[in-house]
Amino acid sequence: MYAMLHFLYFALPDHLLRDGVHYYGIVLPAAKLLNVVAPLEAVSAQHGTLQSAKASLEIVRGCDGAGVIFLLVAALIASSAGAKHKVMGILSGVVLIYVLNELRVIVMYFVVVYRNDWFSPLHNYFVPMLLIMTSVLFFLWWTTWAQERAKSREMQ
Repeated sequence: MYAMLHFLYFALPDHLLRDGVHYYGIVLPAAKLLNVVAPLEAVSAQHGTLQSAKASLEIVRGCDGAGVIFLLVAALIASSAGAKHKVMGILSGVVLIYVLNELRVIVMYFVVVYRNDWFSPLHNYFVPMLLIMTSVLFFLWWTTWAQERAKSREMQ
């Protein structure tokens, strides 16, 4: 499942991701949130890029949390839970990773502006590991939850 999702993702044209998914799904919401929490930054959304007088942060393929989402979805589908619980797990897991990734983008904007020397280790190592660990913890929680739900239905 992971391989199929990954293959389909890389079959999408770059312009569709940049001007559609990344712009409307990541960059525009991040710019709006940044302007709420830090209006003096005056951040704008331009195609797949967060732009201000202080920094330019381009969101490219892979910066959208897709790999972590694919990994989590594959694990949820491979589980022994029923279809209803799988759908609930997929929906809640995707929302969780999306929100965390959006926060990641906002934090990375501030890192670029105020601590650019931290960008590479945070972007390449620490934050991706944090997203993966969060998805693992979510999966562990979800499997316990789904098993408890299944047992409670069996007892009824």
